[in-house]
Amino acid sequence: MENTRAEYNLPYPVTFVLKYPERWPELFSKSSDLDPASLHTRIRTNEDCWIVTTYLYLKRKGVNVLVSNKFTPRQINVVSSLDYSAKDLAFDSFVVGTRSDGFKPVLCDFAIVQNRFQLDSATNAFIPHWPQPGIVPRLKERGNTIKNLTFKGNEKNLYEPFRSPEFQRELEKLGLELRVNVGSAEGNVSWNDYSTDDLVLAVRDLTERDILAKPASKLVNAWIAGVPALLGPEPAFQDSRKSSLDYIEIKSTEEALEAIQKLKANPELYRSMIINGFERAEEFTVEKVIKRWVEVLSGPIANQYGHWKKKTKLERMTNFLLRFPQHKLSMKEAAYHRSNGRYIISGRYV
Repeated sequence: MENTRAEYNLPYPVTFVLKYPERWPELFSKSSDLDPASLHTRIRTNEDCWIVTTYLYLKRKGVNVLVSNKFTPRQINVVSSLDYSAKDLAFDSFVVGTRSDGFKPVLCDFAIVQNRFQLDSATNAFIPHWPQPGIVPRLKERGNTIKNLTFKGNEKNLYEPFRSPEFQRELEKLGLELRVNVGSAEGNVSWNDYSTDDLVLAVRDLTERDILAKPASKLVNAWIAGVPALLGPEPAFQDSRKSSLDYIEIKSTEEALEAIQKLKANPELYRSMIINGFERAEEFTVEKVIKRWVEVLSGPIANQYGHWKKKTKLERMTNFLLRFPQHKLSMKEAAYHRSNGRYIISGRYV
């Protein structure tokens, strides 16, 4: 993050609520000044990514935000919607839920979404996911070397044909190695380390409904790291695309092998993709995401909060109770559509 410290004054104070405060006891110390860039091994859950990280970045920029393990009555509270439930009984707090790739949090008064395709009302707003903290970029001395093809994620999420021995044998013929779920023997996955990666691979065969909740993070992180990417036909990637240099879209192992051969035969194209990636990454810096958070907190959230404040406590409680059945239904629908429907690559329908 840049050293220049800018003051952002929100119209209302905002509390970031931790449902698992025991994982971050140091956040409650007045002297705490943690830098998210140094916490990549600890940031794992939705709460870590959206609540802890956001609070720390905003606090370090002088934004008037607080952290708590409880909801502050009659004020704006931001919480991971995956961890928020009716049991919290926060009907007398204005609750902003960070949806991530989960279900629509009907119980929340407002929702932050990570994909434009999740936008469906005036009570939600799109904010890009934070870049992977502490990214270690590709080593410059690797030049045009294309030897390591890396999938940053759990192996089960990589489309099955790309995990096959046949694909790995074809890669070996081209002088490449597929590296999946790179990490240490202790299980700490080094998803932030791109130092020896030459190509990023990300191909997932998810349902048409489930894929609409996924962010463009793998693409943005690849841009920041200076590694060209071979990506599946995901809406978030396509929405972010401005030119053919942004990434190469693939749906099969055959298309992946063709793309690799093309890049190996054309070093200038490979270099152009790296340069273009660095340029595109400027649109998703920590500074830009901070600015977006301030815009949303000061704009649509503040506006909705202004309307909410005019309601009586009884009206807030009644509204909360009426939304609860819809919230439960939303959870069930999301769980169903996660594995049922048409799959985007194979075309199979379950």
